[in-house]
Parts: sequence; C-alpha cells; structure tokens
Amino acid sequence: MRTRQLGLQLIGGGVLACAAAVWGVAGVRLAAAIRGGGTHVAGQSTMQSGAEAVAEHRVAITVDDLPGALPGDDFAYGELKELQKINRGVPAALKAHHAWAIGFVNERKLQVSGERDARTELLQMWLEAGLQLGNHNFAHDDFSNTALQKYEDDLIRGEVVTEALLKAAGQSEKYFRHPYLNTGMTMEAKTAFDAFLKERGYRIAPVTIEDADYVFNDALAHALEKKDKKMAARAKKEYLQYVDTVFDYAEKESAEMFARQIPQILLVHDNALNTECLDVLLEKLEKRGYKFVSLDAALADPAYATPDLYVGTGILWMDRWKLALGMKLDLSKGPEPPSWAEQIFEQMRKERQKE
Repeated sequence: MRTRQLGLQLIGGGVLACAAAVWGVAGVRLAAAIRGGGTHVAGQSTMQSGAEAVAEHRVAITVDDLPGALPGDDFAYGELKELQKINRGVPAALKAHHAWAIGFVNERKLQVSGERDARTELLQMWLEAGLQLGNHNFAHDDFSNTALQKYEDDLIRGEVVTEALLKAAGQSEKYFRHPYLNTGMTMEAKTAFDAFLKERGYRIAPVTIEDADYVFNDALAHALEKKDKKMAARAKKEYLQYVDTVFDYAEKESAEMFARQIPQILLVHDNALNTECLDVLLEKLEKRGYKFVSLDAALADPAYATPDLYVGTGILWMDRWKLALGMKLDLSKGPEPPSWAEQIFEQMRKERQKE
C-alpha cells in the first residue's frame, strides 16, 4: 500500500475554518485539549500525570491483506502453499512476543475453487494464536476511485467468512481498515461512509507508522527470482534499518504534536518478508522500550479522539491530525524507502498490478 502520495486535496479556506465547519467550535477546543495531553469530558479531566508521561513506549501491531500480500500485485490470490507458510510464520512471531495483533482480511482471496476451506483455515490459525481479525474490504478496493455504493457493498461482502469465524470464537468484527488508507476524496463521501461504518458497528483502524514493507517485499521477491542472495540479504537488512528510521520520525512527531509519546499503531503486511523478519523486528521494538498493546488499548488514548479533517489520498493519522491541531501539513517531510528498492517496487507493480 502507498500512503505518501501527491495530489493533496483539502476542504475549506483554512485549518481552523475547516475544523469549525465540520466539528464546530467544541471540536476545535477538543483538539487543542488533546494536543496538551488530555481531554476534559463532563467535568472530568483526563490529563496525564507525571508518572504516566514517562511511561514506556506502546505500540499496537496491525497486519493487512490476510490471507497473504503477494509481491507485485495487491490483488493476486497466491499459491496455497505459499500462503500457508506466511500464515504459520507471521502469527507465530506475534505470539512469541505477546504482540496481540489484529489481521485485516480481504475475503476475495479466500474465493479459490477447491481451496476455500483451506484458505479459511488460514484465518482460523490467527484466532487460534490468540490474535484478532478485522475487515479490509472484500476486494481491496481503493476508495479514491470506487463509488460509495460499491465500497459499502464490498465491506459487507468482506465480513461474511470473518464474522462467522469470530462468532464461533465468541468475538465480533469491529474494526475496518481502509485499503491504501484512502478514507474518501470528498468530505461528503467520507462522512457518508463513516456513518455507514457506525451503523454496522465498525470503527476505523488508523495507522501512525508504516514501514514500507510492501516495497522491501517486492525487492526481496525480485532478488529471489534472480537468485541474487546478496540483494535478498540487502532487502532484509535495509528493511529492518528502515523500521528504526520510521520509529525515530514518529516519536519525534509525537513529541512535537502531543508533548509526549502516544501509543503508536504500526501497519505491516501478511507477506513473505515478515515471515522472515517479523521476529527480529519485534525484538528490535522491544529493545527500543516498546510494550505491545492491543488496538483497543491504543485507541483508548485521548490522542485518538483528535478529529480527522483530512480529505485526499491516503496518509498517516499523525499527518491528518495536524489539520485539527492547527499545524502545517507538509507531505514532503518524512522518511522514504531507499531508491533502489523503490525502483524495483515501481517496476514490478507496472508489470504485474491490475489496473
């Protein structure tokens, strides 16, 4: 998925005017309170104490594109054996580190004749590992170029199998992750879909950090196809280095925006790269002082009550919140993957990706 794209589209004559128009004066005051580190609701302060302010770092791990994100093509069904390997490795690493993650499902990838039961079993493996499942749209539709009605229909189509599995496990589906983080190209479409989600009992799963694993996964696949062991090792090494880069940046942003370290929400993908690297990645985060928390726990932090006033192609929530906080939104800032990996990614997508 690509989150840092050109073509920023905003609504309104200015940040505060937009905030007031969409959320009202109370919404702007809420954002200001959150920026200070807490909210004031019904006469009760939720400002953080000094002890809380120095608490350990927290991060929720979220995994997109179950039952498997294949190199070069977001829509590829993949070979069953390859998916079985991925969905043994990724949940095992998460469970070993007590990282109680949530995996977001594209149910279209279950619909392979003669393999539906076996592919459904891949999702069951996540539940048996103590992990959660969420809705990632049936066909991985891009809301920036998909009609609202179809986008809503594909949310419903995308919950059939997952909801049945969750119900059998005594759970229910409550989180939706927008493909490509595209939440709507107009405020009208965004507001309408948000209302639809609420009616069906869903909450949007935001993202504050993404580590471009889809870029490095393509680079790794390219290297393996070319039997280039040196390039394969480079892809994995530089992926893990890039994880440090994006966490450094997110921690700096959190300090600037909220004067504290908020719980981060990391997006990774259910892919071959993470089958090999996720264990080391999670160990790296532990060494940085992170405690793994659930998505529920992360979203309980008052920072996540900050209004999302952004309209346009998909970006991270730390960038979105800058509008409500009266800060400059500059999408030219922030880390980017190494150019050699980006070039492989772009070429593979050009050759394989469905239009």
